[in-house]
Amino acid sequence: MLFRLFAFIKFRLSSSNQHGVHSPFVYRFITKCLYASPHFNTSKSQNILLKTIAYFKIAQVQLVPNNFALEKETTKNIKGVSFTNTSNQLIYIDKLHRETIDEFIVANNSITNDTVVLVNGIYHTENTHKLWESIKELNRVKVTMDLFYCGLVFFRREQAKEHFKIRI
Repeated sequence: MLFRLFAFIKFRLSSSNQHGVHSPFVYRFITKCLYASPHFNTSKSQNILLKTIAYFKIAQVQLVPNNFALEKETTKNIKGVSFTNTSNQLIYIDKLHRETIDEFIVANNSITNDTVVLVNGIYHTENTHKLWESIKELNRVKVTMDLFYCGLVFFRREQAKEHFKIRI
């Protein structure tokens, strides 16, 4: 609990909003998705998940681990989304472990240039934050967004490797 408090204070002091972003892709995502309406009546991480699905018009989502309550909430708010055991569009990782990173990011051959990975609870414990930091260092990861409640990972080969801390 103390770790999260200090991490939140440090995050607030080092994060920025859309004005501190020089990447057109990230700037558009922040302004047209994260800061835009609608705001769903869910947790911050689920709200980000729903907005990301709507913004990128994602049709297939992989939940790691399976979460039927989240599936129900998502399909209630966004139509046309299906949940699969493998997706190259969006992977939602709820519980972060080294094995999860290895299986769903490092060794996942279905990841494409447009795949989005949303990692929930990146500041839940000191260990999960260290795992988040290790994701940022992977060679295939090009853009990450630390939103405190969760993190977004993009694999866009055409973009320089950048890491953003964004207040929402």
